[in-house]
Amino acid sequence: MGYDRISLLPDSLLTQILLHLPTKDSVKTSLLSTRWRNLWLDVPGLDLHSNDFRYSSSAIKTFTDKFLELNRESRLLKFKIKYDECNVYLFGISEWFVTAINRGAQVLDVDTLRCPFYKDFMPLDVYKSKTLVSLKLVNVGLLKPEFVVSLPCLKIMHLEDIQYSDDDGSLIIQKLVSGCPVLEDLTLCRSFDDKLPVVLRVMSQTLKRFCVKSGPGIESDAPGLKCIDFRDDDRVVGKNLSFFLMVDIDTKFNLHEFLNGVSSARRSMIISQRTIMELYRCLNMEPISKFHNLSRLEVSFSSDLLLQVLTNFLEISPNLKYLTLCLVFSTKIERENLELTNVPRCLLSTLECVEIKEMIAGEETGMARVRIGKTTAMKLAKQKKKIWMEVVRYFLEDSVVLKNLILRLTDSDIIKKLVTFTKRFRRCQTIFR
Repeated sequence: MGYDRISLLPDSLLTQILLHLPTKDSVKTSLLSTRWRNLWLDVPGLDLHSNDFRYSSSAIKTFTDKFLELNRESRLLKFKIKYDECNVYLFGISEWFVTAINRGAQVLDVDTLRCPFYKDFMPLDVYKSKTLVSLKLVNVGLLKPEFVVSLPCLKIMHLEDIQYSDDDGSLIIQKLVSGCPVLEDLTLCRSFDDKLPVVLRVMSQTLKRFCVKSGPGIESDAPGLKCIDFRDDDRVVGKNLSFFLMVDIDTKFNLHEFLNGVSSARRSMIISQRTIMELYRCLNMEPISKFHNLSRLEVSFSSDLLLQVLTNFLEISPNLKYLTLCLVFSTKIERENLELTNVPRCLLSTLECVEIKEMIAGEETGMARVRIGKTTAMKLAKQKKKIWMEVVRYFLEDSVVLKNLILRLTDSDIIKKLVTFTKRFRRCQTIFR
């Protein structure tokens, strides 16, 4: 029988451990033994979901009110709640947020699920917390502050599907960001009816990571920005782009202009399949500046573009060391000529590790798979095998300094073929996963 060492830990440490669990799981630990019976009551935080109180629409309010009353004098480090306001109306919920802020909350996370027509507005106290480190607001409303915003400790801010009380919601965002002197991580997920201007301007001297998802254009001025992540179909303009350490792009906006701006980006870049398709069109029109500082690249190619684009993109990454290649296999028959011939500079001097993994068309975007007939399926399987063999051959034969080739696939027939083929190349370690 095992020895229970965890129960010997002091209450202060056990409650910190329970703080990282959803409250429903924290409560369940009371069944372990008498040692644990009341520990959850001393946890300095709440992590609630209205689905955990599905049998009574008022149960979540009763539970939360009693918990906050029992711990009135203690600090509340975290307050996190997700609730479906279409099914659960929480009268006075803003008082919970005021209580959390007044009791020194470091994390405030509010998400109202599936209720697009009415949004709870956050109390103005959210603009003047001295302790908040992380603020995540989803599908709620923000009032215009008539005072100077002061969030001296806030490092992480996530705003998603926000309703702004002011006709120009950009003023609220600008006040928020300017009131966060140590902000490092900003995520903006815009809706098309959020009263924001066509181009939203974001300025921060301390921002290190900026993520934008959907909506109109963004203009950023953040000299300390190191990581940028765009999920947008419109225009994105940024200053000081050459200082980025990490670029993650899934977009079809002004690619040529943006990529030329980040051509000095260091270390890492992630590019989605749809962006590659747009990039292919750009490359055919005019050249793109080379990414001399890029050492790590993750890119998704559809099988119909792979052989046309892969070597071209490697050409503009002359010092690449690590390549992750996602092969997105389509459900249409491609041309018979499957051959990679051009050898870019990085294959001759710098490329040390290549990881190749397969995806079925639709997996990257979450779309449903297309049903195909038996004959077509056989032709596609044959084509898939050819592509795998050609890509693996290309890197093993033409990469002079390649040390590791990592292959992630599930087709047993292709794996057998590749195992036999890769044994010929002993200078490079081939790993199947």
